[in-house]
This record gives sequence, structure tokens and C-alpha cells, in this order.
Amino acid sequence: MDSSHGKLRMNEESDRLSSLPDDLIHKILSFIDIKEAIGTGVLSPRWRFIWTSLPYLDFSSLDLSIKGFYKLPKFSKFVTNVLSRRNNLSEVYSMKVRIRVKKSLLFVKRILKYAFSHNIQHLDVVFELEDASDSLLSLFSSQPLKHLGLTMEFEPGHRYCFNSCFASTPGLPTLTTLDLSYVNPDNVDKCIIFISKCANLKDLTLKDFNRLALLRSNGLSIFHPQLSNLTLERIDFGGVVNIDASQLKNLTIMYCDAKFVISAPVLASLLYKGYSPLALSTDGFHILEKADICFPCRQDADIHRIVCQLQLLHNVKFLTLNIGIVELLSSSKDLILQQPSPFVNLKSLKIFPETICPFVKSKKAPKKVTTMSTKVKSYLLGGSPRSTLTMVLSEEVLAQKLMDEIRVCLEKENDIFDTCRAHLERGKTPEESHGPKKLESGGNMVQIQSGWKDLVEQFQRREENSCLVISKLESIQELLTKLPESNRAKIQPCLSSLCAEARTAISRRW
Repeated sequence: MDSSHGKLRMNEESDRLSSLPDDLIHKILSFIDIKEAIGTGVLSPRWRFIWTSLPYLDFSSLDLSIKGFYKLPKFSKFVTNVLSRRNNLSEVYSMKVRIRVKKSLLFVKRILKYAFSHNIQHLDVVFELEDASDSLLSLFSSQPLKHLGLTMEFEPGHRYCFNSCFASTPGLPTLTTLDLSYVNPDNVDKCIIFISKCANLKDLTLKDFNRLALLRSNGLSIFHPQLSNLTLERIDFGGVVNIDASQLKNLTIMYCDAKFVISAPVLASLLYKGYSPLALSTDGFHILEKADICFPCRQDADIHRIVCQLQLLHNVKFLTLNIGIVELLSSSKDLILQQPSPFVNLKSLKIFPETICPFVKSKKAPKKVTTMSTKVKSYLLGGSPRSTLTMVLSEEVLAQKLMDEIRVCLEKENDIFDTCRAHLERGKTPEESHGPKKLESGGNMVQIQSGWKDLVEQFQRREENSCLVISKLESIQELLTKLPESNRAKIQPCLSSLCAEARTAISRRW
């Protein structure tokens, strides 16, 4: 009785899913691997051809070594097969491609030409090529692209560049988002000229530019009247970065060894994380809403420079600092006593524990600082007596991090459970589920053994994942015992909900 009721319920759920319009099913399929999306074609006649009009193509999630695509010919054959079987009348809204093999430029061009012929708007390409200096970007001209992401992966000792690409590309007038990572242009100026030609650009991300090229260009200058969001990460050359953007609202600077000269009159949010205090010169942030400043605490830090930088943020309303900055201010009380409190519009001040830079090894543990000296408190809050002060403890940060990790584990748990249940219900191997195969003598036994081996591996993965979830929950409980009751009360509701979700996921039976 229970079994028949369960099957009826599963059929009803399946029917509800099948009754959704194609665009919603496409959105659902965009969150799974493209091979699995194609596999849904065996569910019913309704699903047989849905994937062929899928507007979201992701070839970057394919693990080349695990799924048999380590060699370019196999990967190329798979991608070509997918594209040839697609509904040729369906447009491609977004595409992600990851190429980890060499000598693949012609293959990349072939994929891009297909995408452009189907009016693609979002494109992300991650690849390693022997010769990336060919005019790859020339293919992009006059295309209706709105988002473009280019990331280079290269072997140690090798460096590839897009120099000629930037030189030969007239710009992309429809582009609103550009993300360049590890592209290493030999001529930074030509790259910046290319960016300036993207007249409607709103979001720009630059990561890991060539240090020598930056030095040859005497720095980096970004002038763009339409730019709204800018992220600079690991721009290390010790020179000057000039930013002149009249519409810039959000600026993120991550681990950059440079001096910044900024003209951004409508800047609303500033996020800085680095190895040392921010070297900043500006004509003022007049409507700054939020600032998050974090760098390691060092005894040789220039405290006068830190105080000057804080004064540049005088209009900020929501300020976040790490405890190292507070400690440095405490060590120089005479200096801050000579200065009035700079923050006249402050509504909220949060102090986080010391954050260790991910690129710098350190054995220094986060300090448990729960109080602030009266003089430092007066300096930071004296100009806004109604502002609130929150001291975030290291245990709270670690507990939140562990809860985020548990959520990832639970998502993995659901995927493993669904895979195992599907194998058990079908009584087939994953290969059989995509259609019958012609087997040679003894092939049935080999296939059965392969299926059992895969199923056993899935069970082992589920057990390991469940143990990991339990271990993390126990670690959180231990952290909570070290927190004051008021701090525990903030975390406990979220943790209780997470525990219930974990209990349900782990206790499920087949």
C-alpha cells in the first residue's frame, strides 16, 4: 500500500514538473551538468527534445579527466555532437567554455562562431592555448554581447598574451560587463583603449595583470564615464593606478600592491582587503554609504597614513574594520587625540577579528578582542554619538563559515542520494540509463560489475559526506560554548534549522 502510494506521488510530482513551460524547465536544467540535461530526454516524450532548445550551454563544468575528455578530440567530438543536435532555430543566451588542452584555437573559434550566429549575449571562456595572440577578439566585433569573461590558464614558466587581440579589436558597443583574468596583455595601454571603446560598459573586473607590462606603461589608468562597478584584484607592481569614473558606485580592491588616485564623486561602496594599509589619494567621497577596510596588523605600519586614510572616509554611514586597525590606533593614542572624530554621518561600526591574507602564510591566531579603549572609541564614534558598535568575535566568524560549508555538503548529499536511488530503481548502470548498448560475450557480467562498483563508490561518498556534516556541526557546538549568551542567541536559530535539515538528509532511506 505504501509502495503504490509512493509511486503515485512520484508520478504526480513528475507530471507537475513536466507541465512547466519550456523556459522554466530550461532554467532548471541550467543548474545541472549538460550531460545530465541531455539524459533527461529519456524521461518521457515531453522531455525528449527539450534540451535541444536549451539557451544556457555550459561546457566548463565538464571534468575533462573524470568524464573521458582529457584529450581534445573526445571533448571536441562531444561538443560538436551537442551543437549539431541542437534546435538550430533556438538562440544561445549564454555559454561557458573551459578548454584545458593545447592547440585548440581552431576549436575555440568554431564554438564561438556557432554562439555568435545564435545571438549569444553572455560568454565566459577559460582556456590554455599555445598561441593566444591570434586575433581571437576580432571575432567579437559587431556582436550583441552584453557579458564577456576571459580567463587564461597557463603552465608554470609559460605566459600567453592577448596583445594583438586588443590591438585589432574596435571595441564592443553593446558590452555591459567585462571580466579579464590572467590575460597578461603585453601592452596595458592597448587593453585600456579597448575597454574605453566599450561605450556602455557598467561592470569591469581586472585580475592578475602582467607586472612587467604595468611597469612599462608607467601604471594603470582607467577612465570611463559609464562605469558603475569596478573590481581590481592582485594588480601588483608598486606604481600608480588612476581611476576617473564619474558614475562609479562600487569599488573593490583586493590584494593590490599599488597607489590609488581616485576621482569618483558618487562612490557609494568601497571594499579594500590587502597586505598593507590602503595608499589612497582622492578629491573626496561625498556620498559614501559603506566602507569595508581590512589588512593585517603589523608593528611597522604607518599609523599616520592609516589615520589620514580614515579621514578620507569621513562621510561613510556603515563602516567595517578589522581588529588590527583598532589595535594600531590604540598603540598611538597621542596621534588620535590630536584629531577630531572624522565620521560625522556614521550609523554603524563593525569590528571583525584579524583576517589573515590568503596569499601570506602566518601562524598568528585571531585575537579575542571584545572591548575597545575609551580613546579609540571616542575617536571612531565621537562624531556620531547615536551610531551602533558591534564587536564580532572570531568564533562567530568560524561558526558562520562552517555553516556555509555544511550547506554545500547537504547539496552534495542530495545529489549523491538522488544518483543512488536512481541506480537502485532502474537496476542499471549509468551507461545503461542512456540507452541499450550492444555487448560482446561476457559483456553483461562486466556491465553488472561496473554498475555495482559505481554504486558502492556512491554509498561510500555519501557516508564520508555525512560524517563530514556531523563533524562540522560538532565543531560549531563547541564554538558556541565559547561565546557570550547574547552572541549565541544570534546564531542558534539558524543552526537549529540547519541541524534539522541535516538530520532529514542523513536519515533518508532507500
